Amino acid sequence: MEDFKIFTLPTKTEEDDEPEETRRSTSKEIDDDDGYPPHKNRILFLLIVAIICVFSIVVIRIVTTFEDYEVVKSWERKDSAESKYKSFGGNLIKYSGDGIFYTDFDGTLIWNFTYDMTNPCIDTKGTYVIAYDKKGTEVDIFSTKGFEKQLTTTTPIVEARVAAQGTVALLLQENNTSYIQMYDKSGSLLVSGEIHPENRGFPISMAISSDATRLLLSVLNVNNGELNSELVFYDFTSAGKAEEDNIVASYTYIGLLLPKVEYLKNDKAVAFGDSKIIIFNNNLKATLVKEIPLENEMKSVFYNDDHFGFITEKVVENGELVNELSVYNLYGFKSISREITESFSDVSLMDNDEILLFGDNNIAIYNLQGFEKFHTNIDEKIFGVVPGVTSRRYYLIEETKTEEIGLK
Repeated sequence: MEDFKIFTLPTKTEEDDEPEETRRSTSKEIDDDDGYPPHKNRILFLLIVAIICVFSIVVIRIVTTFEDYEVVKSWERKDSAESKYKSFGGNLIKYSGDGIFYTDFDGTLIWNFTYDMTNPCIDTKGTYVIAYDKKGTEVDIFSTKGFEKQLTTTTPIVEARVAAQGTVALLLQENNTSYIQMYDKSGSLLVSGEIHPENRGFPISMAISSDATRLLLSVLNVNNGELNSELVFYDFTSAGKAEEDNIVASYTYIGLLLPKVEYLKNDKAVAFGDSKIIIFNNNLKATLVKEIPLENEMKSVFYNDDHFGFITEKVVENGELVNELSVYNLYGFKSISREITESFSDVSLMDNDEILLFGDNNIAIYNLQGFEKFHTNIDEKIFGVVPGVTSRRYYLIEETKTEEIGLK
């Protein structure tokens, strides 16, 4: 990275006295009960029964499939067709090109903010959310309490990310030159730098650590018709400041496209590629944890803080194309691998570690053991599903209403 500037760093026993006859009697009682006095036998028995009961309950919950639901509550809504939704801070974010709304699930307004964006996108972390206009020049910073600050750029925005304390990282691009900027939640510039294609390539994805001290870029290069990707790790602490351009690690992959990078739990970095997924440690040099090769064509990726997954398309023995769902933890160990038959347009890992697949009118929910928990068709178009307060409660975000449902 050229011209990389940091403006601010983001900181003797009683038994011996017993009569011999008493000691012989006690010893005999123990021997008569296989080494345990009667009350200890009862405790041991009850403990084993309790363990068996708990284990049985867990197994039943894992393998149970619910075939129906009841509507507990329902609230009507009037939204534009382009509205999108995301759970945030225990409530609901709704956003479109006209503005952003933060509400309870019953529709009670907490705060709202109007803007004019052509391609609105949001990013959330902790208690902060940002809305930005992709290929535009506006970024708005919010917390669960409301509006914090508006940023305006002079260069089109490729991507914007927010950290847990409200720090914002921007990836900008114009005339083949890319720019990295970081601001605190009050709008003060913290970091600024340029990337020229002849030196490094074109950044296509960016991730920021939860404390905003690390930045990860996926950079695309095409040399003599050959595609390769570079992962570049920046560190803005005093340790990273000792390195040239604050670059503490970089990895190059020939023939691999890496369109998405992310920092997950404990700031472990994951890079999602078209033929492999790569996991890195959260140490200074971002050492490799594991590479997971993909044997089939990837259709979608999804993740939450603890797990990530993907759906690939494969050919089975009879020549039929089927979708395969796979989920891994952050150590690279597989949790699920199973075929799915549902048609879907969106897949996600919800905050309760359940996998949600939904299309226009159908919903399927799987647990991390690979069992289908729920599958149904809804009369209205589905925009989203959010877990409720218990394992059988969910909020359905439908075209004209929000429903709280209970599985049965």
